[in-house]
Amino acid sequence: MRLVLHDSGVGTLGIQYLLAIAKAHGHDARLFFDNSFSKDYLAQDFFLTNFLSLTPQQACDRITALEPEVVGFSMYSYLYKGHMKLIRLLKRANPELVIICGGTHPSLLPEVVLRNEEVDFVIVGEAELSFPAFLEALANSGTSQVKALPREALPGVWNMHEGAVVERGLSPIVRDLDQVVFPEKEAHYEANPALSSIYTLVTSRGCFNACTYCNSSSLNVLYRSHHERYYRARSVDNVMAELRMATTKYHPRYIEFFDDAFGAKRSWLREFCTRYKEEIGLPYDVQTIPTVLDEESLEWLADSGCVDLEVGFQAANPQVRANVLNRHETNEEVKSLVLRAIELGMFVELDLIVNLPGETREHIEESLEFIRETRPQLVSVGFLQYFPKTPIIDIAIREGVISPAHIRKIEQGEFMNSMRLLSQSGLGTRYRIIPFQMFFASRMPRWISRPLIRLVEKPLIRNVCSFCASAFLYASRLLISFTDKRDFYLRGQIIRSFYAAKWVLARKFSGTSRERALVAQSSRQTPQG
Repeated sequence: MRLVLHDSGVGTLGIQYLLAIAKAHGHDARLFFDNSFSKDYLAQDFFLTNFLSLTPQQACDRITALEPEVVGFSMYSYLYKGHMKLIRLLKRANPELVIICGGTHPSLLPEVVLRNEEVDFVIVGEAELSFPAFLEALANSGTSQVKALPREALPGVWNMHEGAVVERGLSPIVRDLDQVVFPEKEAHYEANPALSSIYTLVTSRGCFNACTYCNSSSLNVLYRSHHERYYRARSVDNVMAELRMATTKYHPRYIEFFDDAFGAKRSWLREFCTRYKEEIGLPYDVQTIPTVLDEESLEWLADSGCVDLEVGFQAANPQVRANVLNRHETNEEVKSLVLRAIELGMFVELDLIVNLPGETREHIEESLEFIRETRPQLVSVGFLQYFPKTPIIDIAIREGVISPAHIRKIEQGEFMNSMRLLSQSGLGTRYRIIPFQMFFASRMPRWISRPLIRLVEKPLIRNVCSFCASAFLYASRLLISFTDKRDFYLRGQIIRSFYAAKWVLARKFSGTSRERALVAQSSRQTPQG
């Protein structure tokens, strides 16, 4: 079958795996990669974002020009509304087109997504086994026949039939991740060549923590309800095989590991660090949680080439961290980790969340003081997002921050503000000055950082800083990424944005001759009215 998978931003590993799997099963699998700035949350505050984005109709025309029989989407909650707008246009252009949706949002809310009549199928959970089975059934039987299959057929593939949801449980999962094919990245690199400088992968799936604000906790509950483990890790042998393939085939300059909790098993991490240094040797970046690392494991990472360590901390107040976020590391543990990583020469990025239920001025000041004491090179401040079925929703309702009526809006993707960016945070000037304060706390000498933090709180200066906050956020990130070579990931995303702008402008105003002909043909075939 001819299928098109939709992707955007930095690229989704799930889409890359499905491209590889679909091709291995003999299907004509293609990628539509939308480089639009509006699909990249880090660019949504940029003043030229609308200009540097395709309209939904332009994206629809280009997908339709590829003449797919099936179009697949991997959906996160914050892009759900935009995806549904595009899906409605695609169905209007070709009512026979089969739309299938997967990813976090549909996995947690299959019934909600299927209420949209334009969505034909939803895959719940990981799709390495269920997606090729679905494509085979569709090729052999057709859409109506597949929708009429009994519940026990096509596990994990949900749909509507005769006005009712056909629930087919969780997709069969690959328990041994070493058996999964390596992801297909050529189409992504063709769509945006800057992506090829950083090879992205995971050594594990899922997370064993139960943080109240994170989708991983909700997915853990989903998997346990079907007697499956969400967290699984690949062998070091398998990871090294993928990295050797990547360095030979793609020649990246850096490696980025997207695990939620990299190196959670100590013996695995020791073997990995030894072999990575000997067999790969490229600078790399990991994301992890403080409780899985100690001083010795930090030394292994640094010695093996880890130059960038992203640590989730979220809040400095111990009661907030324990009672609101269900995080149980101590401030001293995190402080020791950050200071030792800096001593070992790593670029440390510390993640914080603000606008938490019950948050006070004092809680933010505690976080600022922690930053002053530890001085990580980068502080990423995220504004709290309420993701579907996360426990923090109930906490916020009890605190009176939101009401039960907001649950439907959360499920429909209508309660999504920007996770990082200020103009779309929906918050006032008190929060808009936080990027200034975090920059002063982490980058300025201690003797002057506290006076500067207090200075921007004065009414007139606060208003001025609030107005300039988005520009300052971009400027400070640019300054850090281009003055510290260890911050390769953010620098790579900035370079990627230049390629994205070029791609968008080419397709908005010209496109290749082949694209122009295909889009013109598809537009003539699109029903009007």
